[in-house]
Amino acid sequence: MKNIKARFIIEDYQHYLNDVQDIVRAFSPYLILDNSACDFLRLKHFYADGVFTAQIDGTFIPQNQRQIDIDAVGDIEYKKITKHFLKTFIYDCLSAFFGIKLPYGSLTGVRPTKLYYELLDTQTDPKSILINDYRVSPQKAELIEECVFSQRGIYKQDTANCDIFVNVPVCPTRCNYCSFISAEYGKVKKLIPEYIEKVKTEIEMIKKYISEKGLNLRSVYVGGGTPTSIGAESLSSLLSPLARCGVEFTVEAGRPDTVNDEILSVMKDNNVTRISINPQTFNERTLKTIGRAHSVKDIYDSYEKALKYGFDINMDLIAGLEGESLLDFVYSIEKVVELSPQNVTAHTLSIKRGAAIRERQKDMGGNAREMIDFAHEYLKKHKYKPYYMYRQKNMADNLENTGFCLEGKACVYNIDMMEDISSVFGAGANAMTKIYKGQKIERKAHPKHIHDYSKRDIDSLTFNFF
Repeated sequence: MKNIKARFIIEDYQHYLNDVQDIVRAFSPYLILDNSACDFLRLKHFYADGVFTAQIDGTFIPQNQRQIDIDAVGDIEYKKITKHFLKTFIYDCLSAFFGIKLPYGSLTGVRPTKLYYELLDTQTDPKSILINDYRVSPQKAELIEECVFSQRGIYKQDTANCDIFVNVPVCPTRCNYCSFISAEYGKVKKLIPEYIEKVKTEIEMIKKYISEKGLNLRSVYVGGGTPTSIGAESLSSLLSPLARCGVEFTVEAGRPDTVNDEILSVMKDNNVTRISINPQTFNERTLKTIGRAHSVKDIYDSYEKALKYGFDINMDLIAGLEGESLLDFVYSIEKVVELSPQNVTAHTLSIKRGAAIRERQKDMGGNAREMIDFAHEYLKKHKYKPYYMYRQKNMADNLENTGFCLEGKACVYNIDMMEDISSVFGAGANAMTKIYKGQKIERKAHPKHIHDYSKRDIDSLTFNFF
């Protein structure tokens, strides 16, 4: 099928711009937005006498029109209804023109489960609405529902609940698909001691605030980057103010080459309960291609060492890595299941502008859908159940990331964070603090880079927000 480059012209309703453009972008690589292109796609709307009319035309697509009866019952409700109508209208037109059905239909948000919960408040069968009104495939609607059901007993919307997230944006090396703001350890090693002291001060402020406000701390998560790449002594210092929180306590030990007995002992001594060891693939060739400085043997060695300490372990795999076939990915899934970690996260490759691989792999379509379908089926067959999910822009085959767990091993932090149902207090560079106020989330982002964060006065960080 020939790719089309086109300008997207939206007349008279710029407040819909991001939402409707996301639908158009979802049809990449078949339709690519390009402001300099000769071809164009144009969207218009009209509202009169209680009827909202949308019209689409362009140099390559026949004119189409659709209407909906709607009372202008208020700006918020009016925009909500018309936005959904427009997104589905555009999706239907482009789907028919290209002969393509996207797995999530007209859904473009990060959290498909959030819509399911909203529908659940007023509807008896949200899954059918996802399929019929939003054009979500039956398979993906089932996945959304399974995640919601798996969250029972953990999911709780409560302004008194909170979690702590500590960010250590440091890795041993940089993977070629990565767009996170994360520095190679060798380049920031001298900044680490000062950085840790400032983060520890911020953690103490967060703990004091939680205590004074009588909030209920549900989990602690130390992520990155790869926190275990800063060495045992630095890691011990960082974890020490969190050691007595008495809740689920996760540390990302994602790179197997950073996991050794000294690091594992430090985490155990500080009451860490859950870690991530993330192979991404069990193929030696692919590890070298993506820029990982470890071997498949290192994955097995680090996992076996971690087992002795009694942590719950999560392992990540990525579908769609450069040069991998379906059989390569099947092999990795089978090897993960043989190890039987408590959690497995099946990611779909998402390539953003900051990734080194971007120019070499612009067309990410292909076998990612087959890979993810296999992963879900195989994990369920071996008693893993999906319990949280999220989507990102530029994901191969318009798919998703899904966390699976064995019975009783769901990660509280992942649910709270992804569902936006509790406050999350962020500490460290590029951390985000989110204050949950029921129907409203207020956010404050920290400086992105370690050196910028370290230069800031502590009072100008998190707690001038409250």
